[in-house]
Amino acid sequence: MRTVLLLATWLFIITHIDTFAVLVAFGVDEAYTTAEVVVGHYIGFTAGLVGAVILATVAGAAFRGWTFLLGVVPLALGVWGLLRRRDDEAPPVVNDEETPGGVAVVAGAGVGLSGENLAVFIPFFSGLDAVTLAAIVGFYLVAAGVLVVVALAIARRTAADLPPWVDRWLVPAMLALVGLYVLGAGLAF
Repeated sequence: MRTVLLLATWLFIITHIDTFAVLVAFGVDEAYTTAEVVVGHYIGFTAGLVGAVILATVAGAAFRGWTFLLGVVPLALGVWGLLRRRDDEAPPVVNDEETPGGVAVVAGAGVGLSGENLAVFIPFFSGLDAVTLAAIVGFYLVAAGVLVVVALAIARRTAADLPPWVDRWLVPAMLALVGLYVLGAGLAF
């Protein structure tokens, strides 16, 4: 169980770097209250987690030996992100109009960020028994709370955005590494 928990922790961290960056951005934006960010994050996160559990159950029953091929998704997203990035990209244009706040916006972003996480969590979850899966889901719900608290604490202490290299290089590189891990782990078994 200790090894599974360490793997679960590592997978959570590397699949939620992008979520962390987005939560910091929501926290810096004065249009969003702390409650909107927290509630929206949990709605989006829970939707992605429930989707991963359901799909892992289906994939585990029907395609147990092939679920590792889902590693192609984050690998492709990471490689594509690295290839389309340029150091000379112009900074994004900031809209000076009021950004609509709300739980729905934060939750929608959370659901959107869950897309590549499904490709990581489905093969991982499909190999777990029901008790271990329930423990990992509980752990992830707590970890999601820690993630949003840390992101909001950082956002409240700084008015600056995250460095551009986080979005430009770190997030795509982590996605590619996750994809390689999922593919490699599946081929090893």
